[in-house]
Amino acid sequence: MNSLNVKNLQLTLEPSSLLPSHLCWRLADGYIRSNTWTSEGDVVTIGLAGPGDLIAPLNLAGEASEIVCLTRVSVEEVSPSNEELTVCLNNQMAQAITLLRIGRLRPVDTRLIHLLHWIGARFGIINSQGTVLSLQEMNLTHRTLADLTGMTRVSVTKALSRFKSRGLIVATREVDLLLPHGIHGHPWTL
Repeated sequence: MNSLNVKNLQLTLEPSSLLPSHLCWRLADGYIRSNTWTSEGDVVTIGLAGPGDLIAPLNLAGEASEIVCLTRVSVEEVSPSNEELTVCLNNQMAQAITLLRIGRLRPVDTRLIHLLHWIGARFGIINSQGTVLSLQEMNLTHRTLADLTGMTRVSVTKALSRFKSRGLIVATREVDLLLPHGIHGHPWTL
């Protein structure tokens, strides 16, 4: 009996590339966002993933979706166990619900600070002063943050300036933000 040695597909993709969404992937490096669209054609982000995350095909009851690379991404096709797949899909659903909740917050500035705290909790580095989030590493431009929150790019830029002046965020380098511990309690209480 011959055994075929089949190697899993491995891809390296550049920012803005689309990851084939009909396969399961393990992210080795980089960041992606999963999107769908409103009936008016507006992009709705339903998840973010980073190094080590499993990405499974989304069945959105016939609705279109895409997986867009935020940064240079390295992925490997995987065949997860049923348990791993269940955990992944539950995580993807929880992310979509969280992003939906953030998108409904008023005033709109509140959306951005909640999003930054959520991203920081998922992908940031915690130190004694707070959580450091590298916008450059994740390629989170003001335009991308606007897309994620349903704000305009100009509104995001102004809100970030207000947050800095109020001490809600601190620019630690030109491209890194510190979300300080204990400024105004847990971000969900803002």
